[in-house]
Amino acid sequence: MTENLKVELPNFEGPLDLLLHLIRSQEIDIYDIPIAEITRQYLTYLEKMKELNLQLAGEYFVMASTLLRIKSQYLLPKNDFVELEQEPDIDPRQELVEQLVQYSVFKKISKYLKQRNDSVPVTVAKEPSVGQAKSISPLPLGQLSESELANTFSLLIRRYKLRTPESATVKIKYSSVSDMTKMLENKFSQVAKISFFSCIQKIKTLDDVISLFLAILEMSKNKKIKVSQGREYGDLTLERID
Repeated sequence: MTENLKVELPNFEGPLDLLLHLIRSQEIDIYDIPIAEITRQYLTYLEKMKELNLQLAGEYFVMASTLLRIKSQYLLPKNDFVELEQEPDIDPRQELVEQLVQYSVFKKISKYLKQRNDSVPVTVAKEPSVGQAKSISPLPLGQLSESELANTFSLLIRRYKLRTPESATVKIKYSSVSDMTKMLENKFSQVAKISFFSCIQKIKTLDDVISLFLAILEMSKNKKIKVSQGREYGDLTLERID
């Protein structure tokens, strides 16, 4: 771990943005956050921000309290005896990881759409309030707009990814949006409909799944496919437009 934090501070959008900066700058596995070290660095960052007379929103301090609470849970003694019917302990970091994954997805999608100079407003960049990542309302069923697709995707991918965390030790060549578009076009040359879940079965990294989503978004925008959802939080159906 890096001991000294840079004094030149980036302009963060919120506490999750700051946490992602700390995690990425040290190549930490987002699914296995060393909570004591990250808490120390986060609090150090807040002190530096105060020293520079930067205005801090209340959510920065709410996140500080959340990190300290999670850290304290790790310090609690665990019982050696566990009843057979007792459910296994839930990782106290899990909710925080879910929020970070969701926000990371939002950031990457927003960056791509900005680079594409999309004329359709897709509001995916705003950081969700701390502790509210699970409070997103279900979307209307049927065919989805770009905005609905982006929000639905963030919910689906968060659940999928938490079931299949990527290895932090294996270097993987990520697929581009163009690669995923070619893969989809190849599938649609054989069948008229495919499901989103079937497409991600063999994908191992979050970045690749995001590339797949962006390829779907591009093809939908160009009216090559339409995307629909049969039930709340269910699979997405991708249908070729002839």
